[in-house]
Amino acid sequence: MSAIAKHLADDRPRPRAPVDQLQAGMAFYAALGLDVRHFGPMWHVMKVAQLVETDLNRISGQHGLSIADFHLLGALMMEPDKPMRPTDLALALNVSNAALTARIRKLADRGLVVGAPAAADGRVTVLHLAPQGSEVVLAIGAAIEREGHFVRYFRGLPEADQQALGRILGELHTLMDRHFLPAPRGGPLGG
Repeated sequence: MSAIAKHLADDRPRPRAPVDQLQAGMAFYAALGLDVRHFGPMWHVMKVAQLVETDLNRISGQHGLSIADFHLLGALMMEPDKPMRPTDLALALNVSNAALTARIRKLADRGLVVGAPAAADGRVTVLHLAPQGSEVVLAIGAAIEREGHFVRYFRGLPEADQQALGRILGELHTLMDRHFLPAPRGGPLGG
């Protein structure tokens, strides 16, 4: 039985089925004279992203963090030998410096991130993952693998579908990513 068939066999009450929501949305926008060919894939990506984020926040929350905190810590962990200024981290995470400042302070207060003067220029702060930060990244990563709904359903897809999904989403991500770099100092995102 496929992951989708198992989910459909679950008899817990749930809101209107996603396909019904999609058809209602497409009918509404088509009646306005809009071309809705993109609507289904875009709506599914948006809704799946919302559900995945909710699930990942649930898992990260078991460790007192948000998924955004986990992303920040993970970015520092992936390149431990590369000095990472807060501005570098903001670019890597596609967020503004202002949004990142409070998050860094919170994680530093918890002993997960350490800031230190840069070797080349002591006026510049570089960030490093503290040992406790590494431990929490590994713990959350393992919990996502064990408990994440997306992981479970993705693994239930045939191998060819897993590869196709990864390829298609990767291509869209690459194409769109270049348009969404944070603007300098409080300017609008996107472009």
